[in-house]
Amino acid sequence: MSANRPALLVTATDRSHVVIKQEVQVLQEYVDMNEYIANVTMKPLSADLTYLKQLLTANGMWYKMEKADGIMNIEDAKNKAAAGDTTDVRAIAAAFSAPDGLEALGRIIAADLWSGNNDRFTPGGTGGNGYQVCQNPGNVLLATQGSLKPIGLDAYEAMGVFRNYNATIAQLEGGDVWGGRLLANTPGARQQLKAFCELVIADLETLLGPRNRRGLGRLGRTSRLPSNAVTRLQHGVISGSLPIRAKMRQLAGRANPPVGLIDRLTIVGWWP
Repeated sequence: MSANRPALLVTATDRSHVVIKQEVQVLQEYVDMNEYIANVTMKPLSADLTYLKQLLTANGMWYKMEKADGIMNIEDAKNKAAAGDTTDVRAIAAAFSAPDGLEALGRIIAADLWSGNNDRFTPGGTGGNGYQVCQNPGNVLLATQGSLKPIGLDAYEAMGVFRNYNATIAQLEGGDVWGGRLLANTPGARQQLKAFCELVIADLETLLGPRNRRGLGRLGRTSRLPSNAVTRLQHGVISGSLPIRAKMRQLAGRANPPVGLIDRLTIVGWWP
């Protein structure tokens, strides 16, 4: 069960593919060659190649993605704004506010919730990084797709416990809570999802910072996102859950589906 499958269903820009064994071997040979050259020339292996070597040793699953142009993230934009350049902050706020902007982010969040990827926004709270649910602002990404728009890159949390579809949620939940529970079509889950979306928008407003509206009095809204931001984001999450539901039900209908998949579908009311 690929952790990136839900992301592929909700955002066309996250065109990720599993790297086959021969391609991983090419990466290994590249590292080996550069390590040999470093040894011969008595120079240290570069930090990037050293890190790549460590990752290859872990024998994990690798993905390759199509190139996305003009990538920016909200954390870098915040840091630039703190230094006096609000260009990226204004561009990101405009992208979120544009038609299908917050909705696109909502669809990405839907995929993250189902996959248990808490490395972007986490329903369980951040535990004190200065934001309420934004775990890693550097993973709130946008890219130019004709116009600037949220993208779902980095939808795979390498150390996430919910990658294991051979175990039930009850077996996996501990310090982390499975966010997929918020996708259930029940009044309680919808209320929890709305509360979560409110926290997401609050964190985005904190990251983007207030607009300078001096001189406009009560007409000068300082928030950068529209007044219906929470509703639009929640709509995106709900609409993003629909193709995930359809695909996961299809997979569950095959012979010998993973016990964890059936368990997840049952929890959110998508099975049988």
